[in-house]
Amino acid sequence: MNAKQLLGAVSAMIIRIALAAVIIVAVFRLAVYAYDFGYQVFADIPVSEGEGRTVSVVVSEGQSSREFAKLLEQKGLIKDANAFYIYERLSDYKDLLQPGVYDLSTSMKAEEMLEIVCHVEGETEESDGD
Repeated sequence: MNAKQLLGAVSAMIIRIALAAVIIVAVFRLAVYAYDFGYQVFADIPVSEGEGRTVSVVVSEGQSSREFAKLLEQKGLIKDANAFYIYERLSDYKDLLQPGVYDLSTSMKAEEMLEIVCHVEGETEESDGD
């Protein structure tokens, strides 16, 4: 084997190692992102502990769940609109947003917020007493 062939073989090996390293790093970062995203969706952790900050939110007629999630993120009520949107799609509150003005807090979990904004009128505890 001459020097030119040896140099070519070494270069090819370096390129393969570098490519393998890039793939390993990319897969690792994707796995970490997927875990963090899943944790945000299923752990349902509020933005702040304690009393939090109360913010008024307006749900418009025909507003989509994705638009509502983006609004909550803009107002600082949630950390990730995409995680909230996925949580809503997987919950019992799917497609039940009710138009109105709501006071939500940064100390609320996603489920608590959805419970408030998806309240269907006519389902009161008073009607259970009959």
